[in-house]
Amino acid sequence: MVQGVREFQEDFRDDRRRQEERADSRREEQRREQMLRAQEESDRQRREDERRQDALRTIMNDDSIEITPEERRLINNPEMRMMDDGTIVKRNRGSNRAAFANQFRLDKLLPRAKKVVRKKARKELDKLQAQAFREANKILRTKSGKLRKGVSQSDVAKRAQKILKRLRK
Repeated sequence: MVQGVREFQEDFRDDRRRQEERADSRREEQRREQMLRAQEESDRQRREDERRQDALRTIMNDDSIEITPEERRLINNPEMRMMDDGTIVKRNRGSNRAAFANQFRLDKLLPRAKKVVRKKARKELDKLQAQAFREANKILRTKSGKLRKGVSQSDVAKRAQKILKRLRK
């Protein structure tokens, strides 16, 4: 063999299958990610269950802890929470979300606009325009609703204007 010349190794893979191989590897990667997410979720759930069991075990096994009926009602009430300093507070559900969302309502942010009263002539013109567009579309579209060959939406609007001019006379 000549010094400095490397031996050529031919890639025998079929080029037609490379796209399929890429798609297969992508699917495999997605499956791996999905399995990883499921594993993380199950680990999180297991840790949460262990935390609950530890708290319950502490209460059950510590003889110095006695729970009165009033404390039992507070513990089992989902509306009540205990703060870090030991004070018990009632949760305020829903009202915070509504207050937060209300600050971004457009009717609260924008100044009130006067109601625009439509005049009789404007209403009549709009009805005539609708009629003109119906006629123009009927002429320039096929039975299936597609525009005829060589016709654009602009042509439909121009034809509608001509028809409107005729209808107003």
